[in-house]
Parts: sequence; structure tokens; C-alpha cells
Amino acid sequence: MKKYGFIGYGNMGGKMIVENILNLKIFYPNEMIISNRTLSKLNKLKKDYPDITITDDNTYLAKNCDKIFIFVETPEFKDLIFQISPFLTDDSHIVHVCAGLSFENINSFYKGSVSQVIPSIVSTFNNYHNESININNNEDVDNIHNIDNNSDIGSNDTFNCFKNACNNKLGISLILHSNNTSNTDKCLIEEIFNEFSYIQIIDDFELSNDENNDRAVEIATILTSCAPAFISLIIDNLVSIANLKSKNKINVDEAKYIVVKTFLSTFIQIDTDNLCTSDIIDKTSTKKGITEIGLNYLDKNSNELINDLFDLLLERYDEVKSELNKNYS
Repeated sequence: MKKYGFIGYGNMGGKMIVENILNLKIFYPNEMIISNRTLSKLNKLKKDYPDITITDDNTYLAKNCDKIFIFVETPEFKDLIFQISPFLTDDSHIVHVCAGLSFENINSFYKGSVSQVIPSIVSTFNNYHNESININNNEDVDNIHNIDNNSDIGSNDTFNCFKNACNNKLGISLILHSNNTSNTDKCLIEEIFNEFSYIQIIDDFELSNDENNDRAVEIATILTSCAPAFISLIIDNLVSIANLKSKNKINVDEAKYIVVKTFLSTFIQIDTDNLCTSDIIDKTSTKKGITEIGLNYLDKNSNELINDLFDLLLERYDEVKSELNKNYS
């Protein structure tokens, strides 16, 4: 039986996604092979899940897996594919998280089935969420379906997941598929990431000559993958300035508690459509009041700041794409 392979465990994408899959029981541990250059980094994983196969040999993984998830830095992707390509078959499906790498880049040296996933750190799923839904594994776990090419839909061998898993979704995973990817492979990847995150499927923008399509992928990445860091920085700055302006009367921990709970509550109101953004603005501010003065200041100054931020990040994307086009030509 072919297994599911995961190359690279050290970075955010690999470790988070592997642990999400295990915590949610999407695959059984004995169905998974994890490869990492430093094998000792997998010791705790092996201790927690003895049935998982661990290795530092990528070719061994490629020989035994049709579905291979690649979590390496973008410059390392090309050499890795050349290393494992002799062992890939027509059934192989490569899934990678390499930022900036287009299907056109990959297509110049690998013609097989490829998907790209752009995950978010906020999609981290842990046992706290697992316990909060209070599900009995023996009675309440349903097998949604198995979309593996070698199995029939409804198989009990793999792809088990919890009922109501949608209640535990965190963050957004952007997903792109190459033209060579089968509908079966597309569905498998979408099902996996849909278990622990909201998913946004993006058509093959990178294969288009329309530069606006490229920009759509980049901007979506900024809004989903980069934004948690930006929001965190804003929280930190609000907290530190609140502490400073109150002359330590509101300490850092208290300020952080207030800010985070306010952000969270605001996001929930907007997400559930209980209140839209304009409702919150209108209901919070009064004419010539403190909130209105703050809103006018932020509206005037933040637009320029955000516009400059996007310009700066898109300029960096152009630099990265230029470097990749040279390396992958």
C-alpha cells in the first residue's frame, strides 16, 4: 500500500500541517512517512506516534509514496525534485508550500501533477481544540471518504476525520492546482486542508499571461499568510503605547488582554454577519466624539500606510520572481 509522504518538518508549514493531520486523525500514523534532513528533529514525533515511519532518505520516501508534500525553502525545491524524480510515477502528486514558485517554473523541468498550498500559521490545530469538541473516537468518528486513486470512496482504511470539524477551522489555506492535476488529487488536497482551515481555491493564475492574475495570488497571500504577523505587530504596538501613555498604570499583560479580546470579539461580530464593519463604525462613533476624531485620523493616514505596504511587498515579489525565473530557466 502506498503511503503519504512529507518532506521537511523543521519549518512552519511542515510541522504545523503534519501535526494538524495527526491531531485530527485525517490519516493514520502508519500511513505516513516523514523525511527530514536532521533525523533527530523527528524523535519526539516518533515517540508520540510510534507507527509513523521516519527517515532522512528522500528517495526512500518517494519510492513508497504517491502523494508527496514538500515543505522546503523555495531555492531547495528544484534540487529535491531532481533527487526524487526517478522514483515518481504517473500517479505521483506533488504538493508544495514554496512561496513565489509558479507552475510555469516547475513545468520547465517537471511535468507531473502539482498543487501549491499557501498555509497560515493561525491554522495551527492543537489538542485543546480537539478536546473542546468532546468527541468519542470509537463512536463519533465518521469516515467521510477516501479519495485515493487506489481505494473506493467510503473506504474505512484512511482519511478519517471528526464530525463537525468545520467548527475547528482556523485561518485560510490558499490552494492552487496545475493543469496536470486530476480532479481526484485536487479533491484529496482540498479535503485535507478543509479539515483544519478555511480554504480558498485559486485557479491556475500562474499559468496565465495576465499579470493581474499573478497579482491576485500575491495579494491573497499577503492577506492570509502575512496578515497574522502584521496584526500581531499592531497588537504589540498598541499594548506598548498603552502601557507608556498610562504611565504603567495599565501593565503590558492587562493591555494585551484588553486588546486581544476586543479584536477577537470584533472579528466574530463581522464574521458571523451580526454586525458589518460599517455598523460597528456607525454604532461606536458619535459626531465630534473621541472615536470619530480617531477614525478621521486613521482614515487619512492608514490608507497611505497600507498602500505603501502593498507596493513594498509587491516590489519584493517581483524581485523574487525574477530570481526564480533565472534559477528555473
